Order: sequence, then structure tokens, then C-alpha cells
Amino acid sequence: MDTNIPLTPDQIPPSFHRCFQSDCPKADTCARFLAGQHLREEQICGPAVYPAARTGSRCQMYKQTRVIHAAYGFKTIFAEVKRKDDTPLRDRIKAYLGGNTAYYRYHHGERLLTPEQQCWIINLFHAYGYNDNLRFDGYRDLYDFISI
Repeated sequence: MDTNIPLTPDQIPPSFHRCFQSDCPKADTCARFLAGQHLREEQICGPAVYPAARTGSRCQMYKQTRVIHAAYGFKTIFAEVKRKDDTPLRDRIKAYLGGNTAYYRYHHGERLLTPEQQCWIINLFHAYGYNDNLRFDGYRDLYDFISI
């Protein structure tokens, strides 16, 4: 995959399974193989994909490398929301994202919303009759190690 997006080991979740099978026919397009090439110097063990996962050119653990346009922050999207809709919208988003703590991590950019999550939230706002200025506070292009 040809991209100019820098990748550091810190961007890869510690629980993400890494692959080291350079002879795999799908290695060039596999996010797990890409992750295997970006280890911290001090890292000596962790979750890995075993050779048994692969049968010929088929791998049970294959995950296509994809770059996503991730988002964070809810100030902009809530800017024009009526007071009567504010709490129900926030409560639905909090429930969808996994609670208050998760909501605030997405709000402050500690976690990033995948395109699928962004779509769900935008559709929720559409269901409440909001169609204008449906943007999040910030966006970043990055490799998708979020959706496993």
C-alpha cells in the first residue's frame, strides 16, 4: 500500500495481533503484517498470528490495510442542537460508545471515531431532524487498527 501517513508503534493497540510471515501472498496488503514491522525496540512478546492461521493463500486472521478518516470531538455537531434534544442525543451516543468515560475519550481525542461510528452518529442527528453543520471537531487520517 502506497501512502504518506507516518506509522509509529504507539499507534498500534497492544492487543492487536501482529504477523511476521513475510512469505504470505497477502503480506503486502495485510494490516497485521504491517503492524509486525512496527515494534517498539523493547517489545519482546505479544499477540501474534501463528502459521496455522494460513492455508495456502487464505488466512483466517487477514485484515486488509485501510486508511480511515477518523474523527473526534462533539462541540461542533452539538452547536445548533435544541435544548430539548441535547440530553437524549448525548445519552444515545454515550450508550452507543460504551458509557460516559468512553464518550469523553472520543470527545477529547483520546479515542477516534471510525467512519462507521461517525455514520451512526450522523444518522442519529438526521433522525432528530438535524441536517446542517454535522461535523466533528477534528479529523485525522490514520491506519485502521481500531476496527478489528
